[in-house]
Amino acid sequence: MSLTVHVIPTAVARGAQVYARALADQLDVPGRPHRVLCLFDGPEEVKVDEWLGCRGGKSPGEGLVPRVVIRLRSRLRAMGPGAVVAHGGDALKYAMWACGSVPLVYYAIGTLSGGARHGLRRALWRIMVGRAEVVAVVSDDVAAECRSVLGVSSDRLVVIPNGRDPGRFQPRATHDAQADAVPEVLFLGRMIPGKRPELFVRLVGELRSRGVKLRAIAVGDGPLLRVLEPEAARAGVELAGPSGDVGGVLQQADLLVFPSAPEGEGMPGVLIEAGLSGLPVVATGVAGVASVVANGETGLVVGVEDFEALVGATSELLGDPERRLAMGSAARERCVERFSLEASARGWQELLDRLTAAN
Repeated sequence: MSLTVHVIPTAVARGAQVYARALADQLDVPGRPHRVLCLFDGPEEVKVDEWLGCRGGKSPGEGLVPRVVIRLRSRLRAMGPGAVVAHGGDALKYAMWACGSVPLVYYAIGTLSGGARHGLRRALWRIMVGRAEVVAVVSDDVAAECRSVLGVSSDRLVVIPNGRDPGRFQPRATHDAQADAVPEVLFLGRMIPGKRPELFVRLVGELRSRGVKLRAIAVGDGPLLRVLEPEAARAGVELAGPSGDVGGVLQQADLLVFPSAPEGEGMPGVLIEAGLSGLPVVATGVAGVASVVANGETGLVVGVEDFEALVGATSELLGDPERRLAMGSAARERCVERFSLEASARGWQELLDRLTAAN
């Protein structure tokens, strides 16, 4: 029996954790079990097989808690895995010290922040990434950064795109393509600076000032949620808070706007979820977007700091229901073919087979 352990920092339902759980379930078969191990206790929004039972201290993204390393090393010795997969940097900085001789795979889910690309933090990242036998990355953009900034050789890199279940994310049964129907534009993501929900609110306000008819809703939780309430009220944006039914939220919308800043993005899962839901998008051109969105075919991609282009692209699609439907249909087809959970899992199985055979 060859066990693979997937390490996540918390069980909060964020992209990396949701994907780790779905991947483990997809790959788990008799004789090749997969288990998800969580470092820090907290809300179980994602099902976890092994809790390390660590409480308190700093958040997973800050510093290094020695007792977590000790507990993780002990638990891995007891479990006896054939391979360990660290999903994201917060998991890697603990797994790198605890794996011993067990092969370690680092799944790089996003690009580095500006501060991590230089000086001491860059040096620390090089050490961390150097501990992994293989660095799996979500996109070519992240692979390029790993080579140029972190010095990862091409023979240690493998691109395995993000994946989602097409059965969970599906288009709604009917769309109203009437020209006088009021379309719903959606922001879906964490309310944090990097996701720039304030830019979405500004966008909606500008569209309304130009006479564009729309409904606008922002779904997600985070520190900016309450901060944005006054401005959102003025712009006519409904702040809906978090949702436990992301698929349902996407089905109700007519257009997704993805206004993120570059830092931290690698292959945004929400774009795959939108595509599988038959939803066209207007997105800023951050890392991984060009892999998911075929510009002009499944959505429109604009410059990261080009607000006027963001306004123009959103207005263009809101005013053309037939084009939105055509783009949504093309997005569904593209994402089923390239970014299904099954396709992603096949890449992982090939990697793990090679890794365990070599060790």
